[in-house]
Amino acid sequence: MVTPALGTVTRAHAAARLGIVAVALGCADFEVPVDPTGGAPDTLVPTPSFATNVAPIFQKRCAVGGCHSIATHQAGLTLDSTQAYESIVGVPSTLQPSAQRVVPFEPSQSWLVTMISADDVARQGLSRMPLATQPLTDNQITTIIRWIEQGAVRN
Repeated sequence: MVTPALGTVTRAHAAARLGIVAVALGCADFEVPVDPTGGAPDTLVPTPSFATNVAPIFQKRCAVGGCHSIATHQAGLTLDSTQAYESIVGVPSTLQPSAQRVVPFEPSQSWLVTMISADDVARQGLSRMPLATQPLTDNQITTIIRWIEQGAVRN
């Protein structure tokens, strides 16, 4: 049997919780547009520099989200700006060991390009990167491809 005092407290707590949820829902802005750039640079760069143009894309779109950070390094890949270059250039992919992540001068042979592209067949059933967010923009992908075409230099 529930005493009246206990029933009153329970109803009061339930009402307070409902009020908190209502306030939270009222303050939330569900109409905010998704930023397709992920906060990363989105300009087409004719002669990209790794440090200035490519690493910031990896940092914002791949490392900050948590998948390829220093702490998590999913698939053995760290794309934090301090370790990205060493993790991708001339390094075999753990998902496709017969392929290198980045082959200088050869974007079509670079597994990284395959994984960020829209070509489902080329990815062999693997999910497009970055996961659980907007794909890289066309400008971001083209900047990475141009960097690889120009030798994937650490500059």
